[in-house]
Amino acid sequence: MNEKRSKWLELLLGMTPAETMRSRAARDVVGSLFLHVTGRMLQIGLAILLARILPLKGLGLYALVMSWMMVMMVPSLLGTRQFVQREIAVAKSREQWNKTKSLLHWSTLTVFIFSFLIFIIASCWVFIVMPSDNPDRFAYLFGFMLIPLTALLQLWLAQLRGWGSILAGQIPEVIIRRLLFGFLLLAVSIIFFSTNMNASNTLLIQCTATVIALGITALLKLRYIRIPGSALSKPETWKWLRLSSRFALLSGLAILNSQIGILMVGAMLGKADTGLFSIAAKGADLLVVGFAAASMALAPRMAAFYHEHQYGKLQQMITRTYRVVVLVTFPVFLLFIVTGDVFLSIFGPAFVTAWPALIILSFGQFFGVLFGPMGTMLNMAGHERVTALGAAASVIVTIVFNFILIPLIGINGAAVGAVLGMITWNLLLTALCYRRLGIWTPVLGMSLVKKRFSDS
Repeated sequence: MNEKRSKWLELLLGMTPAETMRSRAARDVVGSLFLHVTGRMLQIGLAILLARILPLKGLGLYALVMSWMMVMMVPSLLGTRQFVQREIAVAKSREQWNKTKSLLHWSTLTVFIFSFLIFIIASCWVFIVMPSDNPDRFAYLFGFMLIPLTALLQLWLAQLRGWGSILAGQIPEVIIRRLLFGFLLLAVSIIFFSTNMNASNTLLIQCTATVIALGITALLKLRYIRIPGSALSKPETWKWLRLSSRFALLSGLAILNSQIGILMVGAMLGKADTGLFSIAAKGADLLVVGFAAASMALAPRMAAFYHEHQYGKLQQMITRTYRVVVLVTFPVFLLFIVTGDVFLSIFGPAFVTAWPALIILSFGQFFGVLFGPMGTMLNMAGHERVTALGAAASVIVTIVFNFILIPLIGINGAAVGAVLGMITWNLLLTALCYRRLGIWTPVLGMSLVKKRFSDS
């Protein structure tokens, strides 16, 4: 039985079990998968806790503020997270230590300045636009406090991943911050009784958890990023800003695409429906746990293999890894289709009405998993503009269909709009990735396309 299983895995992956265990990429993917599964479970646990503690409109306000915060993270980070991760991975592989050190210092200073400015501007907007007696005012202020804190946290974690510390570059955000947030949220709700909980104090607790996670990340940087003695080279500020701006456009479109449903539901239907849609979206996000873990773990290697012209190894790594990702994802997909109402009832009886939206969003997420990491591959190869084109097309499709469908069928219309945007993104970027790079990212169809590169 074990021999048959080994042969089946070797046929699927193209590697023996022993080769898989020796592969650092495989170990990082497995570690990232474990972290992301644990992190998603914590995220779902937090969503259940929030749904039980906050009233439905309070949950909707919390989701709406967090969505706006995510959108404003784009000008705060300026695309430095993806840019620095790629450039540090490439510089390290070429032993360009002075450039690596300069990238670390420049990116931290840049993100701190821009994120703090965005926080000031957003806070001024709250004071000017919202009347002093509006109870939502403090929720937005505390939510905007997260902008510089989260921007620095995500940047420093990207620096760790670019250096090769894949797992250390995920733990503070994926595990530690969520654990702290859940613990503090539960403690405060018990001490002050859950009836006193609202979106404002919940966001203040989120700020506290983020500050602690940021401190832990700083310690991890000191522990893992040890650059051999070399002088700090002069930063290529304008060149780096120009290159990172491509990622900024891409990040903005990607975040807008992921948050546009919540923002439009909030604007067109109100806080209660926003709370329902946000829970359905969180549930569907469980389908991309393995996908996100694999993409985060393999992104530095995609960059290194591509720039070292090891195209054969790159194609094999992508194909083998994402076949496993699909196998891991498929049972969750079926579970939501068949028993999604049971899953949603955990959050409360009111959330069962979001089951159709959960089914629709699950189809879209699984469709994306089948098509593989074409966006990450294009980014790591330096084709950010191509990825931005696909993201822009996806955003336009989503917005157009949301405007048409949300007034007709409510949150289900927002789900349909999101899925049509996902399909546009996947089909367009898969074709462009193969045309530009010769890399086929979908898990199926390798035998139907002509291989452009021979094994390296």
